[in-house]
Order: sequence, then structure tokens, then C-alpha cells
Amino acid sequence: MAVLARLRPAATAAAFTRARFARSASNAVIRAGARATPPPVASIVRPAPHFRSLRAPGAQPDRRNHHQSARFVPSRAMATSVASEVHPGANHADLPKNFEQGDVEERLYKMWEENGYFKPSDTAAGEPFTIAMPPPNVTGALHMGHAMFVTLQDIMARNARMRDRPTLWLPGTDHAGIATQLVVERSLEADGLTREGVGREEFERRTWEWKKEYGGRIGNQIRRLGASCDWSRERFTLDEGLSEAVLEAFVSLHERGLIYKGTYMVNWAPKLQTAVSDLEVEYSDEPGTLYYFKYPVEGGEGDAAYLPVATTRPETILGDTAVAVNPADDRFKSFIGKRCVVPFSNGRTIPIIGDDYVDIEFGTGALKITPGHDPNDYEIGQRVGLPTINIMNKDGSMNGNAGAYEGLDRAECRTKLWADMESEGIAIKSEPYQTRVPRSQRGGEVIEPLVSEQWFVKMETMAKPALEAVETGELTIVPSRFEKIYKGWLTDIRDWCIS
Repeated sequence: MAVLARLRPAATAAAFTRARFARSASNAVIRAGARATPPPVASIVRPAPHFRSLRAPGAQPDRRNHHQSARFVPSRAMATSVASEVHPGANHADLPKNFEQGDVEERLYKMWEENGYFKPSDTAAGEPFTIAMPPPNVTGALHMGHAMFVTLQDIMARNARMRDRPTLWLPGTDHAGIATQLVVERSLEADGLTREGVGREEFERRTWEWKKEYGGRIGNQIRRLGASCDWSRERFTLDEGLSEAVLEAFVSLHERGLIYKGTYMVNWAPKLQTAVSDLEVEYSDEPGTLYYFKYPVEGGEGDAAYLPVATTRPETILGDTAVAVNPADDRFKSFIGKRCVVPFSNGRTIPIIGDDYVDIEFGTGALKITPGHDPNDYEIGQRVGLPTINIMNKDGSMNGNAGAYEGLDRAECRTKLWADMESEGIAIKSEPYQTRVPRSQRGGEVIEPLVSEQWFVKMETMAKPALEAVETGELTIVPSRFEKIYKGWLTDIRDWCIS
């Protein structure tokens, strides 16, 4: 084609340009995974039989390539002969000036899918190759993560087909329970209804209706990426056969002691009424308030009548089970061993303990401990044997342990309790403070750390071989800078809540 592309007559050059475009388009189809073989170059451009590798009679040497004896510029008569042999496609005259993917991609993909080009070949002689698509959420919309795994898996699948291996790339979608529940609840709210109001059976019916109407969106978007997966075998995680497989895996892991039911601190989403995993909690820096107050000391007088304490969540005072100070803090170490009286608790007292965890420089240097509603406090409570008091219902309202504040929303309780502390003269001051707020990745609501009975997966036995695989070189992380993050995450991992 290098020789043919340098024919000088304008009409002939244009003909060969169109011919080369046609060839490129055909090759592009093959590279995208079509099985049909494009016509050979000779059927697009058939050079005259008197073409030779050396300069033909009457042809002038190409001065730009005089050192390459195999290249030449044909004479006008030869060019005319070649032009007469050009056979463009049937719709060649309608070929647009610019390539418009919207006019081509969907049509080609539909043809590939309808003709079964992505199904495993019955005639392929190589070793079978199968790969399952990490199922995207049925509620999802295409993002960079989808584009990445589709690209990588498509490369592997197409490479296997080109090597004559019967290839199955199995697609599917995940039921995405939390995300699906959220969008259905929003549709109910638009109609003035609630999940509790319509009942379980009606809510489930509406959920399946939503899946039927909108569930194919992510699949169609993955098709637009050109994914060469076998859509005739597409699965959904709530399909009957797959549900049985999940049950079998759950029971098997439980019998092996890898799944257990226990009481532990979880990330609770009050609106969705469910626990969410650590990876589904996003922390954002938001303007808040730091509240300073006097924690009464039992039997204390004068300067020893109270400990100054600071908190961003006054409502959790009702669930305190200790006050901690740093043993190295000369201001407060004499208080260790004494007891504080929890405000508005009808006289309930809690111990003052010494713990190196307390940051002397933060707040006042004295820390209230609420094991039932703070993950760090929970760890301290487990370490030193403190009781855990839950003061909230699953919907985020205050329960019976909150005394006079029972029934209030947690935000309402904060406002009222602080006002009561001001009235009682135990409030010191409040000041603006930038705080880290945990929010649900799914619905955006503020997460409530809550001790609850849930199902967990033991992670230590899974994390250990995953770490060893990197250390021995069996697994290579690219780029290598992410190896530190990988190791840190698996080293500090906690048991995984799967409820």
C-alpha cells in the first residue's frame, strides 16, 4: 500500500485513500472481536498485473527514496490502469467525512451479539478459558471502576479467542440490597408513603418492579464499552440457583468457624436500618461544635468538685461508663480512682481511670468514655473491662437508657441536653470546631456507631495468606507504591460485618 498511496493523479490518490480507509475500518472490526474475516486487500485494491518490485519502463525514479530500489512512482498510464481496478464498497459514496461512533458502534455490537460471536466456540481447539464479571450493582451507573475491569477482562477474553481457546466471559449484576432499598424508599417518599407503612410484601413487590424497569441500565452501558461477554448467560445474584449457592457457602463457612454471630461495634445507618461495612463509610470534614462542661466528681469540693471535659456529642454523655485522664497529666492524675456522677442520670456514678490513650493536648485533657457509641471508646472499654450502655434505638432516637430524653431524635437530644446543662450551671462554653463526620456512602446519612448483634466473617485467617502472597512474590501489586496501603489495610483489618 505504501507504493499505491503515492500515485500522483488526484483522482487515483483519492481512490486509494478511500480504499485504505475501508481496510482500516475492516481491521478495526476484527480488532474489536468480530469473527467475520475482512476481505483481503486484493479485493479492495487489485493492482495491475504488470506491477513489479523494480522500476517499470516509463516510470520516473522517486528522488526521495532513491536508495530503496524496490520503491517507484508509476507512470500516468499505469496509474490509470490501477485506478480502473479499484472496487470500493457498495455504500462507499455515502461514507461520511468524519467517523461518528454513535452511528457505528451500537449497530456493530448488536450484530456481534445477535450472531453469537461472544459465545464459546464449539470448534475452538485450545484449552477452555472462563472468567466471571465482578457483578456491578443493578442500581449502578457506569463509572471509572467499571471501565477499568471491563477493559482488562475484555483484553483477556479477546486474547483467548484469538488463540483458539473456547472462551466464556460470564456477565451478571448484584442485587445491591442497600442501594436498591434506598432508591425504592425515595420513590415511596415521593408518593407520601414509607417502607413501614406499605409493609414487607408490598415493598418487596415494588422492589422487583423497580429492578424490572431499571435493572438493565448498567448492562446496556457495559455493552456500549464493547464488552465481549456472553449475554445469553447473564445472571442476577438473586436468581434461584445463585441464592442456593450463597446459602451453601454461608453454611459451609459457618461450620468451619469462619462466620459467627456476635455483639460488636458496627456502622449503623438509622434511616436504612442496617449495618454498613467500613468501606461504605465516608468521612467528611464538616463544621461542628466542641462543648466544654463540668463533670461532677462524687464527694469533690472546691477545685476538685468536677473534671472539665470536652465533647462534640453531648447526647452521648447519657451512655458514659468512665472518664479517662492520662497518668502523666499532673493536673488530673490525683483524680484517678475517684468517681464521677453522670448528669441527668439519677445519680449513676462512673470511675475515673488512667489511660495513656488520652491526648493531654486535646480539649481539656480529660476524656469521657462511651463504649456504646464510639469505636475508639469501645476498644478502650474492651481493654479495661468497662460496661457498654446503648442509649439509642435503631432509628436514631433515644431509648429508655436516656431517661427523660427518651423518644427524642439524637440531634434534638443534643440541643435539649446542652440547654439543660447550661441551666444547671455545668456548661462551661461551646466553640466552633471542625469535626470528622462519618456518612453512609449509600444514602449520605450520618452513621451512628452502635453495638449490635450481627453476623461477622473472621478476617485473620483470610488476611494472613493474602499478606504472605505479596511478601513471597506470588502476588505483585502494580504500581508498587500501593503495596504499603495493601499491607496496612490487611494488617489492621477487623472482622467483617456481613449482616
